[in-house]
Amino acid sequence: MTNIVKARRMPGTLKVAQFIITLEVAFGLVGLAITLAAFFSTFQWGMLTALIYAAGSAALLGWLLSRWSSRRTYLRWVIIAAHLLLVGAAILDLALFSTVTWNAVFGSHILAWAVIVLLFLPAAGRWFSESRA
Repeated sequence: MTNIVKARRMPGTLKVAQFIITLEVAFGLVGLAITLAAFFSTFQWGMLTALIYAAGSAALLGWLLSRWSSRRTYLRWVIIAAHLLLVGAAILDLALFSTVTWNAVFGSHILAWAVIVLLFLPAAGRWFSESRA
């Protein structure tokens, strides 16, 4: 006879974080399509970095989202680090062109900051520490 282990349900805050990451991937794919269209219509090689950024961020977040059900502790920290990396890359771009403002740092990256805050909550720590593996 097999032992039945009842898994804890995902907290609502994590469902919101998962939905936000799904939105980020969807918006990233739309941005990738627009960037691809712009690149192939003009062949400006300066747009290649934006194309690589759009493809890389959508691929990274999509891959992390696919690993969500593993509930491993390191996955939570990798998701937080990935969001901080994406926000940091955008801030670096803003700093290089001297356009850093509070709205640019927080307003345009509100979804990334929301995911970071939601994954720092204690409920996220408890849920991700109970790995299914």
